[in-house]
Amino acid sequence: MKHLPRQRGFTLLEVLIALAIVAMSVGALLGTITSSASNIIYLKDKTLAEWVALNRLTEVRIDQNMPAKGKRSGNTVMAGMRWEWQEEVVELPIKGMFRVEVRAHATGELVDDTRAVEKPAEQKLSPGTSSGSSKDSIAWTTSAVGVVGSARSDIRDAVAAPFEGNQQNQPPGGPGTPGGSPAPPKTGAP
Repeated sequence: MKHLPRQRGFTLLEVLIALAIVAMSVGALLGTITSSASNIIYLKDKTLAEWVALNRLTEVRIDQNMPAKGKRSGNTVMAGMRWEWQEEVVELPIKGMFRVEVRAHATGELVDDTRAVEKPAEQKLSPGTSSGSSKDSIAWTTSAVGVVGSARSDIRDAVAAPFEGNQQNQPPGGPGTPGGSPAPPKTGAP
């Protein structure tokens, strides 16, 4: 009688161990992908909130009137979402200087901002309210701080020289003489 060579394969235990290792690896990979996606969403919201706060700070700086001391809040729309902001103006020890802190966060309300704008796109201002405890300020996504001074100029003239020529009224064929031929080269210093 001849003995046939015994075929060697994977046992049930070896297959179960291999499947357990694959399942743990896939779980870790999915956890990493989910964490990465969450971080991307957080960073997007943080960036947009900072832009909202910086926009409000810029509006305060370019306004003709000095900001009133105290707290104000309002909202605006950016990137298809409604954002809430809160501003606090505090007078500094230097006369005529004010510290402005603007905090912003998303309200979670989606807004269709693809429609044509029918009115000026300014941020809405609502009466000031207390911001509450320091725990409440943790919920804000970002904060921007700036200083505004009372030294403002009444001069509203252009700060740059006007452009020479008018691009929209150039004849076909490019800039230069009528008929589209190029202008003769200029000589001398620029």
